[in-house]
This record gives sequence, C-alpha cells and structure tokens, in this order.
Amino acid sequence: MDTIIGQILLPLALAFIMLALGVGLTPADFRRIFTQPKALIAGAVLQYISLPLLAIAIVAFLPAPPVLKVGIVLLAACPGGTTSNLLTHMARGDVALSISLTALTSLTSMFTVPVVLMIALALFMGPDAPSVGLVTTGLVIFLLTVVPVAIGMTIRQFAPRIADVLDRHSRLLSGVVFTAVVLATLIADRDELAQRFLDAGGIALALNIAAMAVAFVAASLLSLKMRQRIALTLECGLQNATLAIVVSVSMLGSVSYAVPAAIYGLLMFVTAGAFILWARRWSGVATRARRMVGI
Repeated sequence: MDTIIGQILLPLALAFIMLALGVGLTPADFRRIFTQPKALIAGAVLQYISLPLLAIAIVAFLPAPPVLKVGIVLLAACPGGTTSNLLTHMARGDVALSISLTALTSLTSMFTVPVVLMIALALFMGPDAPSVGLVTTGLVIFLLTVVPVAIGMTIRQFAPRIADVLDRHSRLLSGVVFTAVVLATLIADRDELAQRFLDAGGIALALNIAAMAVAFVAASLLSLKMRQRIALTLECGLQNATLAIVVSVSMLGSVSYAVPAAIYGLLMFVTAGAFILWARRWSGVATRARRMVGI
C-alpha cells in the first residue's frame, strides 16, 4: 500500500473514528462498569479471551497462508467496532452496555492487542515473523485509540455544544471513513484479491458467526436479560477492523495481513443485519406476549 496512505492516512482515519467514539462518551459510561459488573465482565472475557481463542482454533489446522492466520487472530484481538452501539440500538438491545463495553475494550486495546499479536506471530510464523516490538505496538495503539478518545471526552466535558455537533455528524463520517479504509485495503491487494477472498472469506465468516453464537450462548447461560444478550452478541460480532488494518499496514508492513480484516469488515454487517432482524422480531413477539399477559 502506498506509503502516504499506509503511514499517514490510515492512522488518521483510525484516530478520527476513535475521536468520534470519545465525543459520545461520558463518565457515566465508565461508572456503569461497577453498576453492571456481571454483564460487563462477561463481555470483557468474551472479547479478551474467547474471541482470540476462537480465531486460533479456527485457523490452527487450516492450509491457509500464515499471514492470513495472523491477520484473523489480530482482528479477533481488536475491540468492538464503534458501529456496534448504533446497531445495538437498531436491534433494541442494551445500548448503554454496548457503549461501556466498547469504551472499556478500546481503552485497554493498547495492552491486549500487542500480546495476542505476538502470540499469533509466534504460533503461525515463528522465525519468519516480522520484527515487531510489544512496547512499540502498544504505544502506537495508545496514540491512535486512547488519545483520540480522551480528546473526544475532553471536548464533551468542556464544550458540550461542540461535542453534540461533532457527535451528530461524526457517526456518519466515521462510517464513511471505515468504508473507505476497507475499500482502500482491498484495492491495494487487487492483484491477488480473488485468491484472498477464497482464502480468507470463509474463515472470516466462520469467525464472525462463531463469535456471535458463543457470545449469545454464554450470555444466555449467565441468565442475562435479552437486551444484554443482544448487546454482547453484536459487540463480539462487530470488530474494529480499522485498527486491525492499521496495525497490519503500519506495524507489520504488509497489506496481506489486513485482508482478513477488510473482508470481515464487509461480512460482519451482513450477519449483524440478519441478527438485528431476528432480534427485532423477537422483541415484537415478547412485547405482544407481555401485553396479553397484562390483559
């Protein structure tokens, strides 16, 4: 990928998306960690542990290129995407829980993503792995995620009117930016795009479906409310593919690592859309049932 795009525009795009997340956050979103500990701990365990393990289990014995295996695991290590909050609202899930979990996993990604990345490189590439520093990767993620979120929250705190304006327009813009990042990644690898889709498409779809299924089943076994189950399912199914793409291009030095994230970034909206339709239908049936009981 062109140096200007890979080293400047992609990081700026990620920083903008995280700024958009920050202007919508308030201290209450973090206090909720203590008021809804069961649901948030469940979501954190799913994001930090279950998703990377699922990804490793899916790709471990597949005859896929090592770069694709690393790319899939890297994606699974990334926090939930910012669009998960909007889609949770559309699915009539617990939006407050979704926002809190997105904030928590995004701010801790500077620790979790580098560790999982190093494990993936060691497992699937060994001595052929690119030289990537744990601290350096964490610092880059900190600068591109935590700092923009903190700036956004500062704007919310001291200039709420500006934050409201930014919040209204940044949601659409961040979606446009995300789409542009995904398309740029796929175009950059256009010479081998068809083969990449064949290699990574099925794996990315399998991870997406498995992540959503495990999240929903785990939340059900914990007897969480349906609105919380919906939030956790979408939070685990909608990953921050932009972060995976930026780390792949800027830190690992190859767009090949980013292709699984780009493909996943397209597929996840299809599966999320299907889940939203089911969740809304379930919500309608449940509402009618409650009314009948009330009568």
